[in-house]
Amino acid sequence: MKGFLADVEFIWGFQSGIVGMSKSTPSFLLPPPSTVLGAIAEAYARRKGLSEGRSPTTICYLAKDLLVLTYKPLNAVPLSYQDLNKVIAVRVSGGTKYPSVQDPYGSFDAPARGKTILSTIDEKPPTLRIFAVFKISADVTADDLWRIRRIGTKESLVSVVDVIEEKPDVLRDKVVETDYLLPLTPEIEQSLSDKSEFLQLEFVPTYNLVSCEPSTQQYLKGKTLKHIISIPPTVKKVRVKLPAGYVGYRIGEEVAIGIEG
Repeated sequence: MKGFLADVEFIWGFQSGIVGMSKSTPSFLLPPPSTVLGAIAEAYARRKGLSEGRSPTTICYLAKDLLVLTYKPLNAVPLSYQDLNKVIAVRVSGGTKYPSVQDPYGSFDAPARGKTILSTIDEKPPTLRIFAVFKISADVTADDLWRIRRIGTKESLVSVVDVIEEKPDVLRDKVVETDYLLPLTPEIEQSLSDKSEFLQLEFVPTYNLVSCEPSTQQYLKGKTLKHIISIPPTVKKVRVKLPAGYVGYRIGEEVAIGIEG
Protein backbone atom coordinates (compact mmCIF):
# COMPACT_ATOMS: atom_id res chain seq x y z
CA MET A 1 0.00 0.00 0.00
CA LYS A 2 0.97 3.63 -0.53
CA GLY A 3 -0.11 6.16 2.04
CA PHE A 4 0.05 9.94 1.69
CA LEU A 5 -0.57 12.91 3.96
CA ALA A 6 -0.63 16.28 2.21
CA ASP A 7 -1.14 19.69 3.82
CA VAL A 8 -2.69 22.12 1.36
CA GLU A 9 -2.99 25.86 1.97
CA PHE A 10 -5.81 27.80 0.33
CA ILE A 11 -5.33 31.36 -0.84
CA TRP A 12 -8.91 32.41 -0.04
CA GLY A 13 -11.14 29.35 -0.33
CA PHE A 14 -12.62 27.45 -3.23
CA GLN A 15 -15.45 27.27 -5.71
CA SER A 16 -17.17 23.94 -6.38
CA GLY A 17 -20.71 24.37 -7.61
CA ILE A 18 -23.53 22.09 -6.47
CA VAL A 19 -24.53 19.99 -9.46
CA GLY A 20 -28.00 20.36 -10.95
CA MET A 21 -28.59 23.98 -10.01
CA SER A 22 -29.06 26.98 -12.30
CA LYS A 23 -26.26 29.28 -13.45
CA SER A 24 -26.49 30.96 -10.02
CA THR A 25 -25.03 27.89 -8.38
CA PRO A 26 -24.14 27.77 -4.68
CA SER A 27 -20.84 26.21 -3.68
CA PHE A 28 -20.35 23.14 -1.54
CA LEU A 29 -19.46 23.95 2.05
CA LEU A 30 -16.40 21.65 1.79
CA PRO A 31 -14.76 20.20 -1.33
CA PRO A 32 -16.36 16.97 -2.59
CA PRO A 33 -14.01 13.96 -2.38
CA SER A 34 -14.34 13.60 -6.14
CA THR A 35 -12.98 17.16 -6.52
CA VAL A 36 -9.96 16.29 -4.36
CA LEU A 37 -9.34 13.17 -6.45
CA GLY A 38 -9.69 15.33 -9.56
CA ALA A 39 -6.96 17.63 -8.24
CA ILE A 40 -4.64 14.65 -7.83
CA ALA A 41 -5.65 13.33 -11.25
CA GLU A 42 -4.80 16.68 -12.87
CA ALA A 43 -1.29 16.59 -11.41
CA TYR A 44 -0.92 12.93 -12.36
CA ALA A 45 -2.03 13.66 -15.93
CA ARG A 46 0.56 16.44 -16.29
CA ARG A 47 3.32 14.07 -15.16
CA LYS A 48 2.17 11.36 -17.57
CA GLY A 49 1.52 13.72 -20.47
CA LEU A 50 -2.18 12.87 -20.67
CA SER A 51 -4.69 15.19 -22.29
CA GLU A 52 -7.30 17.14 -20.37
CA GLY A 53 -10.00 15.56 -22.53
CA ARG A 54 -9.47 12.17 -20.94
CA SER A 55 -9.75 13.41 -17.36
CA PRO A 56 -12.82 11.21 -16.55
CA THR A 57 -10.82 8.15 -17.63
CA THR A 58 -7.85 9.26 -15.51
CA ILE A 59 -10.03 9.75 -12.43
CA CYS A 60 -11.62 6.34 -12.99
CA TYR A 61 -8.18 4.75 -13.33
CA LEU A 62 -6.99 6.22 -10.02
CA ALA A 63 -10.23 5.35 -8.21
CA LYS A 64 -9.78 1.65 -8.98
CA ASP A 65 -6.67 1.52 -6.78
CA LEU A 66 -8.02 3.83 -4.08
CA LEU A 67 -8.59 2.48 -0.58
CA VAL A 68 -9.35 5.76 1.17
CA LEU A 69 -9.33 9.43 0.22
CA THR A 70 -10.46 11.88 2.84
CA TYR A 71 -9.47 15.14 4.50
CA LYS A 72 -9.98 17.46 7.44
CA PRO A 73 -9.62 21.24 7.92
CA LEU A 74 -6.77 21.96 10.32
CA ASN A 75 -7.54 25.57 11.15
CA ALA A 76 -10.33 26.73 8.86
CA VAL A 77 -14.05 27.41 9.19
CA PRO A 78 -16.00 27.27 5.90
CA LEU A 79 -18.48 29.97 4.93
CA SER A 80 -20.46 29.70 1.69
CA TYR A 81 -21.90 32.76 -0.03
CA GLN A 82 -22.88 34.07 -3.46
CA ASP A 83 -21.84 37.32 -5.13
CA LEU A 84 -22.40 38.89 -8.53
CA ASN A 85 -19.79 38.22 -11.20
CA LYS A 86 -19.51 39.85 -14.60
CA VAL A 87 -19.38 37.16 -17.28
CA ILE A 88 -18.18 37.98 -20.79
CA ALA A 89 -19.39 35.75 -23.61
CA VAL A 90 -16.64 34.62 -25.98
CA ARG A 91 -18.32 32.56 -28.67
CA VAL A 92 -19.82 32.49 -32.16
CA SER A 93 -23.60 32.21 -32.27
CA GLY A 94 -25.81 32.63 -35.33
CA GLY A 95 -22.83 33.83 -37.32
CA THR A 96 -22.17 36.65 -34.82
CA LYS A 97 -18.98 36.86 -32.85
CA TYR A 98 -19.40 37.64 -29.19
CA PRO A 99 -18.84 39.91 -27.34
CA SER A 100 -20.58 42.21 -29.82
CA VAL A 101 -21.39 45.92 -29.58
CA GLN A 102 -24.54 45.24 -31.63
CA ASP A 103 -25.82 42.83 -28.98
CA PRO A 104 -24.57 43.94 -25.55
CA TYR A 105 -27.27 41.99 -23.70
CA GLY A 106 -26.10 38.77 -25.32
CA SER A 107 -22.48 39.57 -24.65
CA PHE A 108 -22.51 40.04 -20.90
CA ASP A 109 -24.23 38.61 -17.87
CA ALA A 110 -24.00 39.07 -14.11
CA PRO A 111 -25.15 35.88 -12.35
CA ALA A 112 -24.57 35.15 -8.69
CA ARG A 113 -21.76 32.62 -8.31
CA GLY A 114 -21.30 30.51 -5.23
CA LYS A 115 -17.98 30.53 -3.39
CA THR A 116 -16.74 29.13 -0.08
CA ILE A 117 -14.39 31.18 2.04
CA LEU A 118 -12.12 29.26 4.38
CA SER A 119 -11.62 31.53 7.37
CA THR A 120 -8.57 30.82 9.51
CA ILE A 121 -8.84 30.59 13.29
CA ASP A 122 -5.14 30.99 14.12
CA GLU A 123 -3.92 33.69 11.69
CA LYS A 124 -2.16 31.06 9.57
CA PRO A 125 -3.28 30.25 6.02
CA PRO A 126 -6.39 28.02 5.95
CA THR A 127 -5.10 24.48 5.56
CA LEU A 128 -6.66 21.17 4.56
CA ARG A 129 -4.94 17.88 5.35
CA ILE A 130 -5.53 15.18 2.73
CA PHE A 131 -5.26 11.52 3.73
CA ALA A 132 -4.97 9.06 0.84
CA VAL A 133 -4.14 5.37 0.63
CA PHE A 134 -3.70 3.55 -2.69
CA LYS A 135 -2.95 -0.05 -3.53
CA ILE A 136 0.70 -0.75 -4.21
CA SER A 137 -0.14 -1.20 -7.89
CA ALA A 138 -1.25 2.44 -8.20
CA ASP A 139 1.00 4.63 -10.34
CA VAL A 140 0.75 7.55 -7.91
CA THR A 141 3.74 9.30 -6.35
CA ALA A 142 4.30 11.96 -3.73
CA ASP A 143 5.28 14.26 -6.58
CA ASP A 144 1.69 14.13 -7.85
CA LEU A 145 0.42 15.51 -4.54
CA TRP A 146 3.16 18.15 -4.44
CA ARG A 147 1.97 19.36 -7.84
CA ILE A 148 -1.66 19.95 -6.84
CA ARG A 149 -2.39 23.56 -7.78
CA ARG A 150 -6.14 23.91 -7.32
CA ILE A 151 -9.07 22.22 -5.59
CA GLY A 152 -12.20 23.31 -7.40
CA THR A 153 -12.43 25.78 -10.27
CA LYS A 154 -9.40 27.50 -11.80
CA GLU A 155 -9.78 30.32 -9.28
CA SER A 156 -9.50 27.90 -6.34
CA LEU A 157 -5.72 28.07 -6.11
CA VAL A 158 -3.83 26.20 -3.42
CA SER A 159 -0.25 25.66 -2.35
CA VAL A 160 0.98 22.30 -1.09
CA VAL A 161 3.29 22.88 1.88
CA ASP A 162 4.01 19.32 3.02
CA VAL A 163 3.65 15.76 1.73
CA ILE A 164 4.48 12.59 3.63
CA GLU A 165 4.61 9.21 1.89
CA GLU A 166 4.52 6.22 4.22
CA LYS A 167 3.12 2.72 4.26
CA PRO A 168 0.12 2.95 6.59
CA ASP A 169 -0.55 0.66 9.52
CA VAL A 170 -3.77 -1.30 9.11
CA LEU A 171 -6.07 -1.18 12.14
CA ARG A 172 -8.47 -4.06 12.51
CA ASP A 173 -9.57 -3.10 16.01
CA LYS A 174 -13.22 -3.41 16.84
CA VAL A 175 -13.54 0.35 17.39
CA VAL A 176 -11.59 3.07 15.53
CA GLU A 177 -11.70 6.82 16.15
CA THR A 178 -11.21 9.37 13.39
CA ASP A 179 -11.68 13.10 12.84
CA TYR A 180 -11.54 12.88 9.03
CA LEU A 181 -14.46 13.19 6.63
CA LEU A 182 -16.35 9.90 6.87
CA PRO A 183 -18.85 8.50 4.33
CA LEU A 184 -21.83 6.93 6.07
CA THR A 185 -22.33 3.71 4.18
CA PRO A 186 -25.26 1.66 5.51
CA GLU A 187 -22.83 -0.60 7.37
CA ILE A 188 -20.94 2.26 9.03
CA GLU A 189 -24.06 4.27 9.84
CA GLN A 190 -25.52 1.35 11.80
CA SER A 191 -22.41 1.32 13.99
CA LEU A 192 -22.74 4.98 15.04
CA SER A 193 -24.76 6.01 18.05
CA ASP A 194 -24.93 9.79 17.56
CA LYS A 195 -24.36 11.90 14.44
CA SER A 196 -26.04 15.11 15.61
CA GLU A 197 -22.80 16.78 16.76
CA PHE A 198 -21.17 16.49 13.34
CA LEU A 199 -21.54 18.50 10.16
CA GLN A 200 -23.44 16.42 7.59
CA LEU A 201 -22.85 16.79 3.84
CA GLU A 202 -24.05 14.94 0.74
CA PHE A 203 -21.26 13.83 -1.63
CA VAL A 204 -20.66 11.18 -4.25
CA PRO A 205 -18.26 8.76 -2.52
CA THR A 206 -14.95 8.08 -4.24
CA TYR A 207 -15.61 4.37 -4.59
CA ASN A 208 -18.56 5.23 -6.87
CA LEU A 209 -16.06 6.71 -9.35
CA VAL A 210 -14.80 3.21 -10.20
CA SER A 211 -17.88 2.87 -12.43
CA CYS A 212 -16.34 5.58 -14.67
CA GLU A 213 -19.67 7.41 -14.71
CA PRO A 214 -18.89 11.14 -14.32
CA SER A 215 -19.56 12.44 -10.83
CA THR A 216 -21.81 15.16 -12.27
CA GLN A 217 -24.14 12.49 -13.65
CA GLN A 218 -24.09 10.63 -10.35
CA TYR A 219 -25.14 13.80 -8.51
CA LEU A 220 -28.00 14.29 -10.96
CA LYS A 221 -29.10 10.69 -10.42
CA GLY A 222 -29.00 11.07 -6.66
CA LYS A 223 -26.14 8.63 -6.10
CA THR A 224 -24.85 10.60 -3.15
CA LEU A 225 -23.99 9.45 0.34
CA LYS A 226 -24.14 11.32 3.62
CA HIS A 227 -20.70 12.27 4.96
CA ILE A 228 -19.94 13.59 8.46
CA ILE A 229 -17.06 15.65 9.81
CA SER A 230 -16.22 17.85 12.77
CA ILE A 231 -14.71 21.23 11.96
CA PRO A 232 -12.63 23.71 13.98
CA PRO A 233 -12.49 25.26 16.47
CA THR A 234 -14.09 22.36 18.39
CA VAL A 235 -13.07 19.11 16.73
CA LYS A 236 -14.51 15.81 17.89
CA LYS A 237 -13.63 12.31 16.79
CA VAL A 238 -16.25 9.85 15.71
CA ARG A 239 -16.07 6.31 17.09
CA VAL A 240 -16.76 3.63 14.51
CA LYS A 241 -17.28 -0.05 15.16
CA LEU A 242 -15.71 -1.40 11.99
CA PRO A 243 -18.06 -3.53 9.88
CA ALA A 244 -16.79 -6.29 7.62
CA GLY A 245 -14.77 -4.98 4.68
CA TYR A 246 -13.60 -1.80 6.45
CA VAL A 247 -10.35 -1.09 8.29
CA GLY A 248 -8.59 1.85 9.83
CA TYR A 249 -5.42 3.26 8.27
CA ARG A 250 -2.86 5.06 10.40
CA ILE A 251 0.00 7.28 9.23
CA GLY A 252 1.84 8.74 12.19
CA GLU A 253 -0.87 9.98 14.55
CA GLU A 254 -3.47 10.37 11.80
CA VAL A 255 -6.23 7.75 11.41
CA ALA A 256 -8.81 7.39 8.64
CA ILE A 257 -11.33 4.69 7.79
CA GLY A 258 -11.47 3.06 4.37
CA ILE A 259 -12.11 -0.17 2.55
CA GLU A 260 -9.88 -3.18 3.13
CA GLY A 261 -7.32 -3.64 0.36
